[in-house]
Amino acid sequence: MQNRHVRQSGREKVPGQYHVLLFEQDDEFAQTLKLDIEQTLPVEVATVSALDEARTLLAENPDKFFLSVTSVVHLDSDSFERIDMLAEFNIPAIVIVDQYEDELRDQLIKRHVIDYVVKDTRSDTTYICDLIARAIKNLTIKVLVVDDSKVAQFVIERELSLQKFEVLQVGSGIEALSIIEQYADIRLVLVDYQMKTIDGVTFVKKARELYPKDEMSIIGISTSADPRLAVKFLKAGANDFIAKPFNYEMMLCRINQNLDMLDAVDYAKHLSNVDFLSNVFNRRYFFDRGNKIFGALAEDDVLTVMMMDIDFFKNVNDVYGHDAGDEVIKDIATKLQEHFQDDIVARMGGEEFAVLSLNPEYYTSFEHIQRFRELVAKEVVEVKGKEIKYTCSIGVSNIRGNDLDEMMVHADRLLYKAKQGGRNRIEGNPSGAKQKKLTRSV
Repeated sequence: MQNRHVRQSGREKVPGQYHVLLFEQDDEFAQTLKLDIEQTLPVEVATVSALDEARTLLAENPDKFFLSVTSVVHLDSDSFERIDMLAEFNIPAIVIVDQYEDELRDQLIKRHVIDYVVKDTRSDTTYICDLIARAIKNLTIKVLVVDDSKVAQFVIERELSLQKFEVLQVGSGIEALSIIEQYADIRLVLVDYQMKTIDGVTFVKKARELYPKDEMSIIGISTSADPRLAVKFLKAGANDFIAKPFNYEMMLCRINQNLDMLDAVDYAKHLSNVDFLSNVFNRRYFFDRGNKIFGALAEDDVLTVMMMDIDFFKNVNDVYGHDAGDEVIKDIATKLQEHFQDDIVARMGGEEFAVLSLNPEYYTSFEHIQRFRELVAKEVVEVKGKEIKYTCSIGVSNIRGNDLDEMMVHADRLLYKAKQGGRNRIEGNPSGAKQKKLTRSV
């Protein structure tokens, strides 16, 4: 499978808390729901009960709220004015209804509504929280719509935008392949079958040469009455298939189901790749990823390996206890992630860590690495009212070896030299990369 290194960032994540407008006349229910949402999610909820009050608040804060929650009692209710007013300010709504009615549902779906919830039991607040959580995740998800019908593009884009997705649209499979080459963070593709140049099934086959099913979800769509078409899509590598015309709720459920599956896979990968204590990568991931990076290096590419560990770590455990030792490990891991945020940081075992970097700066200066060592030495970790100071020793190799293992061995020997030289120091030569490559005898 082709490895793709181009990554384009999506929309920036909304910093801090997300703001939700709760537009509800039932004060008791509003306070209960506000509490549930704020305890469950990184969300700040503002409550209003009157139309004029809501309009004034939105006029004064036009970009503050990313979605709203409101109630519609019944079909003839003037509560529809709330939804229409929220739409004026481009704020999608989660709507609470007293009971399900087909005609009421149809009216809601036609409006600026994310979804509706039947007010029944405690589970209704749970579902509302789930919808808000999904919308927060969607803010950073790119979705590609591939359809040669402008009408279909418009309808699908409208529905996806309500869910807070970033939507990209193209009219052909050839264009779509170019887009997924350019944007490595597209998580979902909706592709029609009948298109010029290449059809949807052919697109899926070619897309799967770039992305496996657990990295990008593809849903085939078509108006064809051929019952075999869904099978063709699925056998080509699609995750799902939806027949046109499909209703908004069906599309929403299928999309959320596919994205939830990707989230579950991502979490499983996280558990297998990340050290449980320090929350940095583990030894297995470091070598898997590091060997791939080493194998892809061009002749003039740079590579630096750092090996480091905590000085006198056994004394920390002996004097303060193993719980305190764990806190020290977590502290240095956090500092490593923050200081070497563009590099691969891993815990190799015990108190030993490694950093792999493609930064050319380390071929001329170790100043950035020195700043890290000094940062560790001057700060204090507080554990159960006790202050713990610690230092670290670092070995740095930037001489290209025959493989990653050779560079790791060289960095480890430099680490040992740093410890023998008094600890709390760095060993290595920024200009060492200009020397000949490492040999097996190093």
